[in-house]
Amino acid sequence: MWSAARTRFLVITGAVALTAILYFLPQKLTNKDSVTDQEKSTFSFDALLESAKGSLKREELDPVKKLEATLEKDKSNLVLLDSLGKVWDRLQQPIISAHYFEVIAGLQPGEKTWLNAAYRYFDAAKIAGDTSLRNSMVSKAIASYNNVLSYNPENLDAKTDLGACYVDGTNEPMKGILLLREVVQKNPNHENAQYNLGILSVKSGQYPKAIERFQKVLEINPSRKEMYYLIGKTYRMMGENQKALENLERLKKETSDVQLIEETNSLINQINTNH
Repeated sequence: MWSAARTRFLVITGAVALTAILYFLPQKLTNKDSVTDQEKSTFSFDALLESAKGSLKREELDPVKKLEATLEKDKSNLVLLDSLGKVWDRLQQPIISAHYFEVIAGLQPGEKTWLNAAYRYFDAAKIAGDTSLRNSMVSKAIASYNNVLSYNPENLDAKTDLGACYVDGTNEPMKGILLLREVVQKNPNHENAQYNLGILSVKSGQYPKAIERFQKVLEINPSRKEMYYLIGKTYRMMGENQKALENLERLKKETSDVQLIEETNSLINQINTNH
């Protein structure tokens, strides 16, 4: 559930991402998976950093080592911390970059600095393959977003992402749903909040409401062509195959994304085969 109102640090495109992320979001945690204080500290940053560095090519690693050596002499240098964080952004490692921006926020607290940390922890939670690591990243994202809102309670993008964190990563999904509803009450044209509520409607079997939400996203931002895929798939879940096909065929006419077209054709074939 990503905000369309800001630049993401992790770029995921295409139909595979659509299917995996939009329709098969991480499930709510069970009691067994709930985040405990002990689990939050399971992963040390140093261990994560060494693992990440081990995956780099020499030409990628050298600039990191150079910045680290300079930072070692001045550990509170905001410029160096920002530079290291941005290097890890370029390497698409938000789990690592988030740490540096959290350090910056601790040294220079404010809405913007905590937002920089929150966005990255949010991204990190979405790509963490290990459940415990994901829980830790969700916890840090929630703490960071709450810090943002302590400076500006009207930051609707932060409130939307915070709602998504509660829904997908904690045992308090209703807290997240209420936050998302609060956002659309204040701004009915908040694209990402409408989208998130649409996904939640799908997951709870409220298909007509989901379609309404996805159509609203298209109304707000006509460039979000993937909404036709979601609308088509939702109609498919409702058993309304003709409406599903109409939306899927429209998507094929309006997108040039090859991967998305392939995924759309696959769904069309499924509908026609099982008609």
